[in-house]
Amino acid sequence: MVEVMDYTDLPAINNAKTFNKKSAAVQLLIRQSLQIIECLGVPIEDLSQRQREKTAMALLAVGGVTSSKGWKKIKDSNDTYSSTTREIIAFHNANLEENISSGSYDDIRRQDLKRLLVSEIVIQSKPAANTSNPTRGYRINAEYSRIIRNYGQPDWFAQVDTFNQSHKTYQERVRPKRILQKLTVKTPSGQSIQLKDGEHNAIQKQIIEEFLPRYGNEAILLYCGDSDNKYGIVYEKAQLEKLGFNDLKQSKLPDVVAYSPVKDWIYLIEAYHTSNPITAERKYELEQMMGAGAGKCVFVTAFENIQSYRTCPEDLAWETEVWIATDPDHMIHRNGSRFMGPY
Repeated sequence: MVEVMDYTDLPAINNAKTFNKKSAAVQLLIRQSLQIIECLGVPIEDLSQRQREKTAMALLAVGGVTSSKGWKKIKDSNDTYSSTTREIIAFHNANLEENISSGSYDDIRRQDLKRLLVSEIVIQSKPAANTSNPTRGYRINAEYSRIIRNYGQPDWFAQVDTFNQSHKTYQERVRPKRILQKLTVKTPSGQSIQLKDGEHNAIQKQIIEEFLPRYGNEAILLYCGDSDNKYGIVYEKAQLEKLGFNDLKQSKLPDVVAYSPVKDWIYLIEAYHTSNPITAERKYELEQMMGAGAGKCVFVTAFENIQSYRTCPEDLAWETEVWIATDPDHMIHRNGSRFMGPY
């Protein structure tokens, strides 16, 4: 007999529009569905509580699962079974204590099934059919039904880890990983760098260890700031002067300065935590500091994560670059005419 895990402590959808009005059995079923979806790599944290609930219900409907013990019998693409969007609504109303209008079928396709389709957990029964074809149905991909049927087994999470290694997750499909060669970042003096703990320094560490090896073109680290050290933890004064820096005050220098002899590019990088991205005013200030050398400069604002970037209250300058540490293989170019380089 298969041992079933304890589901009682699965997170509730506390603020969902209908969730708390439903019976305990239906609430449990929806929580199980959400757990399966998330474990298979579909992100849900950015969805509203109601949209999470509806995505979970879509999986249940397409698989024909009506009870918490029904996962082992989930229907898939090996069966003749499939559900149209109208049939999914009927399933919700009949089995999941919903009262959804039959005219909401477009919402099912465009919202509730969207991430499940991208992940290929759900597939179309008639892929070549027109989008508006009312007979086009949806079914569980048989590749995924194999792992879903095992839900509840004591080693299920380990099974999922193994399964995900050979199946692309949602994020891997929509944001495929780029293979970029990484090179060692050096200082002219061969200096070993020790950064103190702190959120701002953590971003600087990512710039040195992740950004420059990917995009620095064999960059040499010439300056890295430190609030406790007047001249920073790396300060190659002679090299900076040779490149044309005419003001070496710590208050004027960006957080990180690096130079690529291969490209003859100077990287001026600000690590944004709560302030001081490269705005138009900051870019102008840096250009004035560089004088004739400004034409060799690449201006970069580095953010810890996408949330930090989106909530930055200041306007970033055009002809600058944005790099996000949690997505290190990609860049945002604040200009339409070319990719990274001096302008």
